[in-house]
Amino acid sequence: MIIMKKILQIVVISLFLCNFTYADTMEELLNNKYKITKEELVKFDRYAQKIFTLKKGKQVKICTIEIHQVYGVSSNTKCVTP
Repeated sequence: MIIMKKILQIVVISLFLCNFTYADTMEELLNNKYKITKEELVKFDRYAQKIFTLKKGKQVKICTIEIHQVYGVSSNTKCVTP
């Protein structure tokens, strides 16, 4: 059951990173009055992904930040429009 959950999480994150239109950075979206409506943490063996859902009216953006055990938080955020 846990393995299936991890596989599903990997598939969902891969879809967000590969098949959707890229948006601005998370900082730019927050400056443009988007609000964080949901936060999730997906853990893997050597790193984790923090996933943020941002909304402004009916517009939705999904942003991810990588957190590595050795390097810490990545400075690059990836935001997509689902």
